[in-house]
Amino acid sequence: MLGLQTLKRRSVLRLFGASIVVSLILFGSLHVLFSTGDFSFHGRTSAIYHYSSRPLQHPNPNLKAAFVTFTKGNQESLEKLRYTIRDLEDRFNRDHGYPYIVFTNEQLTEEFKELVASLTRNNIAFEYLDKSYYGYPEFIDMNKAKQAQIDMKDIIFGTSDDYRFQARFMAGLIFRHPAIAELDYYWRFEIGTKYLSSVDFDPFEYMKEHGKKLSFSFALYEYHDTIPSLYSTVQRYIGDHPGQVIHRTEQDNLWSFIVDSDSSDYNNCHFWSNFQVADLSFFKGTEYQDFFDYIDHSGGIFYERWGDPVIHTMAAVLYLRKSQVHHWESIGYQVADSFIHCPNNKSVWQSGVCRPISNFDNQGYSCLPRFIQ
Repeated sequence: MLGLQTLKRRSVLRLFGASIVVSLILFGSLHVLFSTGDFSFHGRTSAIYHYSSRPLQHPNPNLKAAFVTFTKGNQESLEKLRYTIRDLEDRFNRDHGYPYIVFTNEQLTEEFKELVASLTRNNIAFEYLDKSYYGYPEFIDMNKAKQAQIDMKDIIFGTSDDYRFQARFMAGLIFRHPAIAELDYYWRFEIGTKYLSSVDFDPFEYMKEHGKKLSFSFALYEYHDTIPSLYSTVQRYIGDHPGQVIHRTEQDNLWSFIVDSDSSDYNNCHFWSNFQVADLSFFKGTEYQDFFDYIDHSGGIFYERWGDPVIHTMAAVLYLRKSQVHHWESIGYQVADSFIHCPNNKSVWQSGVCRPISNFDNQGYSCLPRFIQ
């Protein structure tokens, strides 16, 4: 009996040893496959080959468009970027194949790029911004800029260089970047934001077919303490360009969105740009670029805390008709926990994704009623 038990133990040990050898061989094979990138991901070649310096692939023969965003290179930013791209792919882009352009002022690791690129079958361009795009311009008085940050220490982002660098880039410099040069349209998104409902149409095609130049999801009041001299600067620009901007007495204008009918003062309303589909001919055009240069050289981005959404809004009021600006009512969208747009669509409500009662549009801080009136 002892001999039989010994044989059984030896058989078990041999089987256990063989299983370890097989496991090691299998692990080694997988390691080679993953390290070389020679593996399949959802029936396609690994996405690590989908980012490079080669030109973007444009699937739509009628226009060239891309998703565009800015990110930092830390783990939190990676998770937020992946989350939003996953939403965009699931809700819309898996059926359309538009590419992505990701701007950053930091050197992203290969792992960062691979983890982002693995979410889409479309190619992604990662664009590094040097100090000419992301930093202080030469004409800024640094003493005045630093004093502004001291004075605004109790205001959100009031002491942030990064906020101002990114605002300046997104307000104007982005439209001069070579990565944007060939695009007709862009869909700007902010990392960490959520798209709550399926988009069963092509927003780029909609913009083109309906002659829309700018679009938004949320409209709200800006903190006045961040832009105390912005409107007076815009008024000086108007005075320096007589007859070139849309007058408030003209039909189909946007002035009533930012100025009360019984007042000549700016009410702080603006279109948020963290979800913005735009016809880039507007932003690349001579009028907008001239306006941005004027705003830029006034120094308000650094001497106060002017954000890119309010700069875009001012330019839209000056140079666009109201009929050229579109509100994305049908697209569910969320920023943080406080800003939710729930479409007027019962199928969305019944899905449990959002309810009309949660709509920021119905809250007192929303400026949407001023736009749709």
